[in-house]
Parts: sequence; structure tokens; C-alpha cells
Amino acid sequence: MPECVPPGSSSVHTLPATGGRSAVASAAASAARGRAPGDVVDLRRYRLARLIRDAGRQQGELARMMRDSAQERTQLAEALQGAQRHLASIADNYKVLLVRLKREKDFRDACQEAAELEDLDEMIRRRDALALELEAIRRTPRGAAGA
Repeated sequence: MPECVPPGSSSVHTLPATGGRSAVASAAASAARGRAPGDVVDLRRYRLARLIRDAGRQQGELARMMRDSAQERTQLAEALQGAQRHLASIADNYKVLLVRLKREKDFRDACQEAAELEDLDEMIRRRDALALELEAIRRTPRGAAGA
């Protein structure tokens, strides 16, 4: 029987007795693997075992990448929630500011109108009402949006 069958003709090969090593080293290596020199090796099984090992390694890498990706998604979600809370706070503060500005503008307009009145009693009545409104504006906490 030939030492080796060409790879294209069959997937079954024989192990050479000396394969480039001394006969003793080759026999020791073959015995350690449970084969004697000249045993037949099925390359399809060898390739299948190698493919299974590589697939297992790739599966492990894929699982690690998926865990890393899930962790990154969680971190991004937390960061987005923080940003949303921050933007909501800014929007609330902006609404409060707009309400306060509107009240102050209305107050200034009312003061201007009272100053332009010809009737002194009406001017005094409006001045007293505006003074009360000014106190209310100043008492309103900065975070409250009530008008």
C-alpha cells in the first residue's frame, strides 16, 4: 500500500511510518495518539473536528461581542435617559421664565397705562393693584410656573 493517497483521490490517508522524524519519535507520537504507524486517518473527520472547534471558538467570540454590545446599549440608554431628564428640566425652566417675563411685561404695560391716566383716583387705585401684583411676582418661587 502506498504511503499516502493523493488528496484529490480520496479523503483517506495513511500515516507514514517515518514522516520526516525518526522511527522512534514517529512511533511514540502515534502511540500517544492511540495509533500505530501506518494507521488510516479519515481527513473528513479531522476537517469536521477542526470545523467544529473553530465554530465553537467563533461562537464564543460572538457571545462575547453580543454581551459587550448589550452592555454598550445599556450604557447608551442610561445616557439618553439622563439627557432626556436634563432637556426636560431645561424646558421646564424655560416655561417658568416665559411665564415670569409675560407677567413682568404685563406689569410694565399696566404701569405705563396708569401713568398716562388723567384721573388721579384711578391712577392711585391701579398703582395699589400693581404694587400687590409686583409683590406676588416677587414671592413666586423661581421654579413655579403659575401665573
